[in-house]
Amino acid sequence: MLDVFLQVVLPVAITAGLGGLAARWRRLPADVPSALVFHAMSTTTVSANDSLNIVLVMLASFVAMYGVAMLWSTFRGHDAPMRAAVAVGATTPNVGNMGLPVSQLAFGDLGLQIAVMNFVAGAVLVNTAGIAIAAMAGGSRRDALLAPLKYPALYAALAGIVVNVASFDLPVAIETPTETLGAAAIPTMLVVLGIQLGSMMGRDSVVDLAAVNLARLLIAPAAAWLTVEALDIEGVTRGTLIVLAAMPTAVSAIVLATTFKARPGFVTQVVVSSTLASMVTLTLLIDLVR
Repeated sequence: MLDVFLQVVLPVAITAGLGGLAARWRRLPADVPSALVFHAMSTTTVSANDSLNIVLVMLASFVAMYGVAMLWSTFRGHDAPMRAAVAVGATTPNVGNMGLPVSQLAFGDLGLQIAVMNFVAGAVLVNTAGIAIAAMAGGSRRDALLAPLKYPALYAALAGIVVNVASFDLPVAIETPTETLGAAAIPTMLVVLGIQLGSMMGRDSVVDLAAVNLARLLIAPAAAWLTVEALDIEGVTRGTLIVLAAMPTAVSAIVLATTFKARPGFVTQVVVSSTLASMVTLTLLIDLVR
């Protein structure tokens, strides 16, 4: 277990921490590179069956988290903005900035390929069902629907799929820099995570905060675990999908919460606290599933 912490979780924490310090020292951009997505999607060897399983496990975890969030909000008697905030915090895992590097460090190149497929599916889910959930609080639906179009990750994924399916041989002038940038994306994304977390503050209900963290870090991977067992998924795919389900809440949840006025202060606190707590939960979980 100590090896897992030192070899997988601690490098992620240190790199993100350095990014946070850099953000305090000097304002830096926080865009996520898309070269990794394009390169991984264009060269992936993940089968169609495994791709379907990835989507099914993610959907099962998403539905479970939404159900838990709604039950909790009903029990607590939340108003519409708080109900949306709890649901967004519970259903938006950080499968990008944190999920990709953790998967690579814990499960190697195959784990990274699975994580990239999961990341693309998650981006689609967040920008469809996630928007619908956040819209429960009100706000500009038009702005939220147009926001994903400003980021190149989805376009990179589509281009990569076309190249892969059509078996295109990319010219060296394109393939080499794409591969190089893709390799550099993992440490870059960790620094970006630190930059994003370094600029966040927020205080809100401790009880609700603890409930969302419990759902995000423990119940979500439990739902994923049951799903991979039901689908008879084994090996690296099994372990990677369970670990990805246990990722803390993503920074993109704050974007949704801000756009729809779904208690962004509370969602910010969820992002920060779940990320810190995940240093412990991910260490235990990776040691368990590897």
